[in-house]
Amino acid sequence: MSNDRSDVTARIKPEIPHAARIWNYWMGGKDNFAADRAAGDAVAEVYPEIVQMAVQSRGFLIRAVRHLVAGAGISQFLDIGTGLPTMQNTHEVAQALDPTARIVYVDNDPLVLVHARALLRNTSPRA
Repeated sequence: MSNDRSDVTARIKPEIPHAARIWNYWMGGKDNFAADRAAGDAVAEVYPEIVQMAVQSRGFLIRAVRHLVAGAGISQFLDIGTGLPTMQNTHEVAQALDPTARIVYVDNDPLVLVHARALLRNTSPRA
């Protein structure tokens, strides 16, 4: 993959709604575009519980990671189907309790990879 900014911009396509960015929008994230918000609002209009479900899923992730680190002494995580980094990501929650914790994020969506590389660039080298 090229590091050229135009390549990254071309791959993001802000005019086309994307599931990961819609989920980001529902969770209150900032890495979404007008097309994502419009699609997210349209889905929420017919299935209003989806927004609360997105927020609750992040709450579950936070509680589970805290328990695994503090209660079970787990210090390595594999986050599969990661989606876009939003807030209180796995590495942030785990490393708040154990700064040596390691996290590997995995997603099969090339767009998620483009966003994640940009958003995680200045975070812990253990993520």
